[in-house]
Amino acid sequence: MELVFHDRTIDCTNRTILMGILNVSNDSPIHESIFREEKILDRAIQLHSEGADIIDIGAVSTSSLAEQLSTSEEIDRVCTAISQISKEGILTSIDTWNPQVAEAAVSAGVHLLNDVSGFRKNEMIAVAVKNSTPVCVMHMRGEPRKHYDVDQEYYDINHEVTTFLENKALELENAGTGQVWIDPGFEFGKSVLDNVKMFDDLKNLLILDRPVLISASRKGFLAELLGYQKRQDIPELLDATLAFNVLCAFEGVHIVRVHDVKTVNSGITIVNGIRELLAEN
Repeated sequence: MELVFHDRTIDCTNRTILMGILNVSNDSPIHESIFREEKILDRAIQLHSEGADIIDIGAVSTSSLAEQLSTSEEIDRVCTAISQISKEGILTSIDTWNPQVAEAAVSAGVHLLNDVSGFRKNEMIAVAVKNSTPVCVMHMRGEPRKHYDVDQEYYDINHEVTTFLENKALELENAGTGQVWIDPGFEFGKSVLDNVKMFDDLKNLLILDRPVLISASRKGFLAELLGYQKRQDIPELLDATLAFNVLCAFEGVHIVRVHDVKTVNSGITIVNGIRELLAEN
C-alpha cells in the first residue's frame, strides 16, 4: 500500500505510519495539544522529529460545547499553520468539514482533506475534485457537533460502517478526487461495545484495499475499557492510547492519528519491525 500525495508517496507495506494532531483551537478537550500561532511551527517540527509523517491541523472541536468560529477565523488559523509547516517540507492535513476552509487550505499547500462528516456536502467533494486532492472519509451518523442528537442504535455496526465507507470511497474516486483514505470513526456516536466490534472487524476494512486511518487517541471508550466514566480525563489514557494503536498496527492499519507521537511511535516502531521481519522470512 502506498499513500499518494501530489508531490510524494509513502510506502506503508508492512508498516503503520503516524499522523500527529496539532490543534489551533482554544478548546480541544486535550489541552496539551493546543498551540498558539507563535508556537505552531516549533510544535509541528517537534511532532515530525518524534515520528509523525503527516501533521493534521484543526481549529474547530467536534464538541457541542466548543467555541463557534466564523469561516474567516477558521481559515486564518489553519492556513497560517499549513503555510508555515508545508514550507518546511512536512506533509499536512486539514481537519475540517467546511468547504470554504478546505478550499483555502488547498491554496495554502495542504496535502490531504480530512472530513469527519464523511464528505456528505457536495461542496466538499467539489473542492477535492477540482484540486485532485487526497481525502480521508470518516463514518459518523449526524452532524459533527450534533451526532449524539440522532439515533445511535446499530443493528449491525460493522455492516453499516463498511458499506458507508466503501460506497463513499467509490463515489469520491468516480468523481475524480485524489486517493481516498477511510476511517471507521471510533467513538463518534458509538458505544464501547460498538467500538470493540469495529476493532474486531478491521480486517474487513483492510480488504477494501484503501488506506485505513484509525483515530482513537485519548478517546472516551478507552476510559470505559479501563473502568472509568467515558468523559473522565485520566492519566492512564496515554497508556490506553498506546495499547490500542499497537493492536491496530498489528492488524495492519496504515495510519494512526495521535496526540502523543513520541510515546506511540515507540510502540508502532516495534510492531513495524516485527511485521517487516515476518514478511521477509
